[in-house]
Amino acid sequence: MNDEPKVWLRRSLLVIAVLPIVLAIVRALRNDWFPIGDNALLYLRAADVFTAHHPLLGSWTSASLSVGEHMNNPGPIYSDLIAPFSKVFSPGAGAAIGVGLVNILAVLGISAAARRVGGWALERWMLLAAVALCWSMGSELLIDIWQAHAMMLPFLLTLVLLLGVSNGQSNCVPWAIGLVSLLVQTHISHAYILAVLCPVAAFGYVSARRARPHLPWRQAITSTNARKLYLLFAVLWGQSLYEQFLGSGKGNLGRLLGNAGGGSLHVGAESALGITANLFMLPTWWSRFGFSSAAPSTPVTGPLDHPTLKFTSLPNVVLAFGLLAALIVVLGSLYVFSRRRYRPVHANACLIALVAVAGSFLAVSQLTVGRVGFSSHHVRFLWPMAAFVHAVLAWVVVDMFGSRWRATRFVGWAVTSATVAFAVATAPYYAQPVGPVAFYSSMPTLRRVFPALEALRTVQPILFDVSNLRAFEPYSATVMMELRELGIEFRVTDEGMVRQLGESRRADGSERARIFQLQGPPAVLYAGPACLVVMASDLAPAAEADARGVADELAIELADSTIVVNASVVNEVDPEIAAILAAAITGDVVAARTLVYERYLSQWYDTGKVTSGRDLTDSINLVNHYLGSVYALYSEQSLPCG
Repeated sequence: MNDEPKVWLRRSLLVIAVLPIVLAIVRALRNDWFPIGDNALLYLRAADVFTAHHPLLGSWTSASLSVGEHMNNPGPIYSDLIAPFSKVFSPGAGAAIGVGLVNILAVLGISAAARRVGGWALERWMLLAAVALCWSMGSELLIDIWQAHAMMLPFLLTLVLLLGVSNGQSNCVPWAIGLVSLLVQTHISHAYILAVLCPVAAFGYVSARRARPHLPWRQAITSTNARKLYLLFAVLWGQSLYEQFLGSGKGNLGRLLGNAGGGSLHVGAESALGITANLFMLPTWWSRFGFSSAAPSTPVTGPLDHPTLKFTSLPNVVLAFGLLAALIVVLGSLYVFSRRRYRPVHANACLIALVAVAGSFLAVSQLTVGRVGFSSHHVRFLWPMAAFVHAVLAWVVVDMFGSRWRATRFVGWAVTSATVAFAVATAPYYAQPVGPVAFYSSMPTLRRVFPALEALRTVQPILFDVSNLRAFEPYSATVMMELRELGIEFRVTDEGMVRQLGESRRADGSERARIFQLQGPPAVLYAGPACLVVMASDLAPAAEADARGVADELAIELADSTIVVNASVVNEVDPEIAAILAAAITGDVVAARTLVYERYLSQWYDTGKVTSGRDLTDSINLVNHYLGSVYALYSEQSLPCG
């Protein structure tokens, strides 16, 4: 059943498999791409490695909001991996090359590990799973440093390695320890499922080794190989342990363990069944088309003391249970059949897959949900898990029963062709509208912001005030990244940001300026004492000037009654706005400007409560577009403005 191709063909297939990642890197370099939002924070911390701000932990985790205590992901391994690229390249190039290379190595590792464990027969299916997973992610997530996405291919590699461990292959053990550590340290959401999978793999390893010549256990745990594993563990977890026992304040591992039970609100068994069934058994499975909908983002509702989480687009619980039960029965039957046929690798693969399905349900059901609600990135590990399970099913069925089919000789070519097809489909630009990638539209604005930040050099160190930030906005973190790149020292007071950026960036009162950002109408209407550092939008400067001119023209027309607002509006708005409207229609241009920039005029026009001698649609749309992307950074500083 192997039908192994020639070496040149297999190597060509590997090149094709990683080519979409290479193309994503090249595209990023050509397009002046850079990480934004949370990605910028993650890259900033990678750049901090081996500096005065060296991170001993992973990023601050949103699970903190669920348990009421600030916590970080356990360790900085991923930052350490990306760090060398941050020392050589700019943020855009460093992030794209660093993340892309890790993913390339993951794909190559999947191929090599699968070949070692199950020969070409397993390798071709796992390579297909890896490339199909790349297609599901889309080109832009292949260079995305956001933990949930950056760990997808490494997680698939981990599953293959755990299969090797369960089969008693000692050479897989150190790699599995390294990958498991990487996953858990980078995103704590992997801890639940790995807590289920790793003991199964370890039990399989012990069982397999006992059936072969081996050292007595007392000698085994003191052997050279064992000491190497202890050293590996110390290297991987040394920084986290140092922070726990020698760092200031309560250690992070203690915080995580103390809150292991999570908060009061969990996804729950019923919803977990639906989410797991969506990924493993129902269209669109783990494909590109269900990337943002298979595990739908859902807000928390109800009072603060009794929050609830209600999913509205999951399959019927009976259907979900039946489908998952059927999958488990099939995997269990294949496990028994493989054992009876003396196919230990096939049997172990079915067992790992079976535990993966059941463990996925358990892990998702116990997932804690905070005030921000449930998001698909909390369970992103389900995508590589489902890809692995489906690849195992295909491999075992074809390998065990394929000899009875006349088309057996074509299976290899079919798998190879599918791998090539997925690689070709992955190559074009595609940005999943999830995570920081969803805010790519802010890049033009930020490109105009960056050059102006140099003016802050004369007033450093700077306090970056984050108290007024909009939820999930992409600007502040990206500006912080650029300030760090320029060598301009900034600090924060918010405790969550201190946990994110490091204790060394805690404000101490010696800062010479306080900077803060405003978005939308407040950015334009601000009239306080702070100096304007920069104001920009995604419009070109000429179009931006046109938008502001049009807005001022609308304000003048409103003030001189060329634009008339229905009298009924006064009774429909709150008293403060009614007073501003009263001033505007009696000739106060400043009040009229407020109504234009705060989009009240737009709302009234859309509902037919504004009359004018001309069509205002294009004018209002231009102003609204401008207000939707305008960003301003202000500085309260000791030196005069300018």
